[in-house]
Amino acid sequence: MSIDLTAGGRLTVGPFVNERKVLAMAEMVKGAKLGGYAGDRARTDLKETLSTSDAPHAYTHLVNLRNLPMYDEIVPDFDPITTTEIVPDFNAATFWSLTPNFAGLEHGKDNDGQRVAPKVAELDTYQYAFGYTQEDTSIAVEKRGFRVGWSLERGVNDPFGLVNRFPGDMLRVATKTEEYVVIRALINGVTSASELIGGQVDFISGDTVPADSPATPAALRVAIRQIGDRTDANGNRVPTPARFRLVVAQGASDSVNWALGLARGLYSVQDGLVTYRATGTPADPLGRIVGVIESEFITGNAWYLVPEEGSTDRPALIKVRLAGYTAPEVYVSNFNGAPIAGGASSNPFQAYSFENDSVDLKLRMFVNAGLFSEDAVVHSDGSAA
Repeated sequence: MSIDLTAGGRLTVGPFVNERKVLAMAEMVKGAKLGGYAGDRARTDLKETLSTSDAPHAYTHLVNLRNLPMYDEIVPDFDPITTTEIVPDFNAATFWSLTPNFAGLEHGKDNDGQRVAPKVAELDTYQYAFGYTQEDTSIAVEKRGFRVGWSLERGVNDPFGLVNRFPGDMLRVATKTEEYVVIRALINGVTSASELIGGQVDFISGDTVPADSPATPAALRVAIRQIGDRTDANGNRVPTPARFRLVVAQGASDSVNWALGLARGLYSVQDGLVTYRATGTPADPLGRIVGVIESEFITGNAWYLVPEEGSTDRPALIKVRLAGYTAPEVYVSNFNGAPIAGGASSNPFQAYSFENDSVDLKLRMFVNAGLFSEDAVVHSDGSAA
C-alpha cells in the first residue's frame, strides 16, 4: 500500500515522518477501535508507540491526511452566500468590479433623461458616455489557531481517548471558525444603507411594517421590494436577485420556515389537517428566499437577507484563503531533548516536554471574510414588537 504523504502537494512532510511510520500509526489507530484481545493489544501498542519522540509527528500527519478530504467534503451552511477567493500572501488583497455607469447618456436625445441609448438623427453625432466605474474593497487573510497540551498523564493513562477524538474536534473548531469570520463580516459590514426601512406597506397582507421588524413574511416582502427600489452610487437601479438566503439566530429557522410556508400559500392548516397549495396559485415574492441559515453568532431576533453567491453582478460576501494552505492543519512539538544514550526514547517519562511534560498539538488555519457590497442586502435587529 502506497500513500501520497503530500496529499497532492498540499502538505509538507516533516523530517520525523515517513510512509512506514504513518501506515503503522494508521493500523494501530484502526485496531484500537476493535473489541476483545485484538483491541486491547492495539491500544497497548498505541500507548507504547506514542511515548516515542517521533510518533506524535506521524500521528499528526495522519490526522492531516485524513482530515483534508473530509474538510473538502463539508459544505457549510453559509457557503451559498459567500464567494471564495485564494490570495497569495498576508497583504490586503483588493477585490474590484467594474460597475456599468455610462454617465452622460441621460443628456442624449429622445430618452427622457434615462441612461439608455439616445436617438441618433441622420448625420448627427453620437452622445459620449463614460463606461464603467471601478469599485473595490480590501481583505487581508488572517492566521488563526490554538494548541492542545497532550500531557504525560494522559499519554500514560488514556492515549486512545485523545487520538480518537482530536481529528473530529479539530474539524468542528475549524468549520465553526470559518462561520464566525463570515458572519462577523456580515454583521460588521452592513450599514444604515441596507437597514430595513419602516413604515412601508406589504402589498399582499396590507400590514404596515415597522422599522426593526422581526423576520415576518410582511417584513421580508417589503425588504425584497426595498432592494428593487434602490439605486447604486452611480444612479443605476439595483437588480433584485432571483435567490436569497435568510440568516437568523440559532434555533429560529423552524418558526421562520413555517411562517414563510403559510404566507406563500404552500399549505394551510384547517381542523388539524394540512392542505397543500393548488397549482396555478400566483407566485409570492417570498419564493425568492430559497433557504434559511442559522448561526449561533446571530443574536435575538436579528436577521439578514443576503443574495446567493452568483445571483448578483457584485458579490456580497467574500471569503479569502491563503494559497497552499486552504484547509486547517495540525502540527506537533514536544521540545524534548535527545536521551543521553541517543536515538528515540521509548520511555514516556523521557519523551515529553522538558518544561511541562506535555506534547503540544497545534491547529493552524488561514481565513478571513469581508462584505464587498450591501446593495442587495437588507437587515434588521428584529427588536420591534
